[in-house]
Amino acid sequence: RIFRSAAACRLESAPVFNGTWAYVAALYVIAVWWARRRGVDLPWRVAGLFYVLVLLCLFRPMTQAYVNVPSDFVQILPPWNGYLHKQAVVNKEMNDLTMQIIPWAHQAREAWRSFQFPVWNDLSGGGYPLLANGQSSAMSPLRLLALPLPLGYAFTAEAALKLLIALTFMYLFCRRRYREVPSIIGAISFAFCTFNNTWLHFPIVTVAVWLPAALLAVDLLLERRSYARFVFAVVVWSVMLYGGHPETVSHVTFLCALYVLWIAAIERPALFRDSIRSMLTMAAAIAIAAVIAAPFLVTFAETVTKSKRYDDLKARPNVSNAVPYSDFPSMVVLFQPHFYGHIPYDKAWGPATAESITGFAGIMGIASFFALLIRTIRRRQVRNRELFFVLATVIVVAVMLGSPVVSWLFHLIFRLAANARLRLLFCFLLALMTAAALDIAQSERVSDLLAGCAVAAAMLLALLTTTHFTSAPLRDMAVLAILPSVLVLALATLLASARTRTIGIAALTAGIIAELWTASAGWNPVLPAESMYPVTPLIAKLQHLAGKGTSTPVRIVGIGPALFPNTNAVYGLEDIRAHDPMANGRYLGLMRLVTGLVTFDYFAKWDNTETTMLDYLSVRYVVGRPGLTLADTERYHLIYQGKDGEIFENRNVLPRFFAVRNVMLEFRNGPFLSKLSKHSDWAHTAVVKVLPVDSDRMRQDLLAPRPLNAPETSVKLLPSSRTDFRMHVHAPRHSLIVSSQPWWRGWRVTRNGQPVAPQPVNGVFLGFTVPPGDWDIRVHYVPMSFYLGLLASMLAIATLVAAGLRNRVRPAS
Repeated sequence: RIFRSAAACRLESAPVFNGTWAYVAALYVIAVWWARRRGVDLPWRVAGLFYVLVLLCLFRPMTQAYVNVPSDFVQILPPWNGYLHKQAVVNKEMNDLTMQIIPWAHQAREAWRSFQFPVWNDLSGGGYPLLANGQSSAMSPLRLLALPLPLGYAFTAEAALKLLIALTFMYLFCRRRYREVPSIIGAISFAFCTFNNTWLHFPIVTVAVWLPAALLAVDLLLERRSYARFVFAVVVWSVMLYGGHPETVSHVTFLCALYVLWIAAIERPALFRDSIRSMLTMAAAIAIAAVIAAPFLVTFAETVTKSKRYDDLKARPNVSNAVPYSDFPSMVVLFQPHFYGHIPYDKAWGPATAESITGFAGIMGIASFFALLIRTIRRRQVRNRELFFVLATVIVVAVMLGSPVVSWLFHLIFRLAANARLRLLFCFLLALMTAAALDIAQSERVSDLLAGCAVAAAMLLALLTTTHFTSAPLRDMAVLAILPSVLVLALATLLASARTRTIGIAALTAGIIAELWTASAGWNPVLPAESMYPVTPLIAKLQHLAGKGTSTPVRIVGIGPALFPNTNAVYGLEDIRAHDPMANGRYLGLMRLVTGLVTFDYFAKWDNTETTMLDYLSVRYVVGRPGLTLADTERYHLIYQGKDGEIFENRNVLPRFFAVRNVMLEFRNGPFLSKLSKHSDWAHTAVVKVLPVDSDRMRQDLLAPRPLNAPETSVKLLPSSRTDFRMHVHAPRHSLIVSSQPWWRGWRVTRNGQPVAPQPVNGVFLGFTVPPGDWDIRVHYVPMSFYLGLLASMLAIATLVAAGLRNRVRPAS
């Protein structure tokens, strides 16, 4: 049957049995076993505790037919809202997951599962490089490890692996200086901080969880340079770069640079020369990591200047000097994220948003900051690592709050860095200071920790007494919000004064976990696995039509929010709309020029069904809400009507590739754009800015008017894929073949096996010329920049492996 009930349909059939817990456990056991074989001090009891915590945190998504992504968001959009039983959406704040991150991940997964590189997004915006969009995390090792699982379970597995990475490496980094229990608590504070849990499924956390590993790599190289430690640094930076969020990699590198400078210049100036050599070794490791990540970095660099985001910044530069979340109320949420309301459950009455509340790693981090500061003043020692953590926290807070000097210097260096995202470093430093303060309380004296807890408690009390609440319920809500923190401070005070601390340590750990899990509750709702993009009858009809006897792929367009851009990709449907900052800026600019598409909105809503551009773009099906009416009944034929929407077939649709009778050549930019904006006869005439010719006959054939009865060039499309088009062309004269395939570097054209130079036509589309005769044409996407980057990456890896093998060979005695 074509139509299936939404309740019975799933994107990738998720089995009732969910073995994610076992799969993640197996991967973690293998990793811990290998690390212990390499001499890493990671006890099985600690690793077991970390896995149990992650399992408890993600219990239902890891063991049952549930997912922990906001998949319910689609139910408020057409076509789902007209077919599904409507329920309240748990968390609308995370809609980008459903509308962008998950569809991009699905496309990357489908490419890998088809044994292809995920280099091209063929399902959105006419087509543009998928790998260039770092948010797809297309080459992230975590994405590759989760490939055997269905999509919903794969996201749970990736989330679990992220938390385990954060827990493990934070523990290992803390363990170099502190006892086991404080290191465990520090690891918990970092892994379950609001930054990691709010953005858990985003690429930003795919990178963020490696922050402790990056500092551990720096620490190891500063201590002693060796091949193994060098390779560890290379691996850490490589996986961060492949994680898909270069901005976060820059933040991590920023903190590592401060760390190295402190140790070299302040902590051990007598060994400055040795530190310089270690820094150079670290720089070499990062450079090699960049080479290993070249397939992504080269593609990203090649695409970013052609992207929608880049064009938007050129057209509407951000000239505001205001720093978001830099006022006093925003400072409050740094240590009490739900003081103004527990979003997403409540409607906050203060500056509580997904961006602002992600700087909380537990109240113990605030208390520990003051404890370490008091200890430094009391001992009058400045050459210690703990003072660096305190000063680094001050620097990070100064950047976040827009300090005139510090923030200006930071943004001068990191022009594209968002200061709100610097909350990652704040969370990490708070967690690190938590481990340091608890360890010092055990090894030295408890008075510093008690003093820090007293300061934190006084801050909470002052906040309650000085804040103007407009109603009693708001005050009660704020009191309830700080109760977990009050409990943690009380447990820390009891621990510091208790004679037997085993029970106290366990109680404090449990209190910190409860505080952090409460702070992050609701951001990643647990929902039935069947809620992952259900197939309505309209979608099933489109899937049937798209695969019904066509030699080339079929395109659609949704009117308004119908079948929201990117969600179409989940079903394998090709939409001309795009909802991606990395989408083709020139393509969207042409749509804005010709069709009036508003591209500066959250997403570009397509409403113009009268434009002939739809014919040229090979849009065969127009999808809309129930009751949609199209005026041109000769052009559009209603082929589906249901409570989930309507489908119209476009009878004037043009092939993906065809020959034009007329060519208008205009070299000047202004007149060229003017002609494009007024152009409507896409079926017979092409507008070009360049037209390479090699003979007078070719110029005459392409540009001179000809009789209406002159023989026409025919293009017969053969069975093709979205990145590999094949056709047979019969040309009685030199002819220009145009297409609705956006022109992009990497598209190759061959004529009877011989390469032909493609050229832009109609502004942003791919075209090429053919001489008289019969020709077998192939148009396929082969991005040499990616493959050269891949070659460089493989050579770098091979060099490291060869050096490792050589390093293991001992000279004969």
